[in-house]
Amino acid sequence: MTKSVVPELLRELEDYLERQASEWRRLPESSRQPTLPSTSDGKVNARAIITALDRPQHQEQHLFNKPALKSAINAIATEQGLQPIGARAGADVDQATADRIRRTEKRANDVARLVAEQASVIEKQRRTIEALREQIRIFEETGQVIRTGPIRA
Repeated sequence: MTKSVVPELLRELEDYLERQASEWRRLPESSRQPTLPSTSDGKVNARAIITALDRPQHQEQHLFNKPALKSAINAIATEQGLQPIGARAGADVDQATADRIRRTEKRANDVARLVAEQASVIEKQRRTIEALREQIRIFEETGQVIRTGPIRA
């Protein structure tokens, strides 16, 4: 069985984050810049953190998937004014995508309404069929035609 790399990675990451946070706190407040590696759009750069830890690149996935690792990084990132790991900027969703989402939701609502209406019609038809079957059963037993009003379903 393979040993999990997460506990070891967490120890190394905590040491690294403490160094970065300490360095950031030592900077004068007026000229503070994030000491964590970041992307051009102000997000934490997980790949650069893995590189700084001298870890294999495939371990980057743990920074996104393991809550302990992700929350440790995000705490320091937020303090330094960076967007946390996994953050999506509101500008990433352009207007066309938002419109498409709205249209899809509207279609889904329309389909749900149609399904409900069809279920109601099917139930009414089921009741009508049951009433007609009962009339046929009585006719077969007695030979009498039963005159009833309109079939109530």
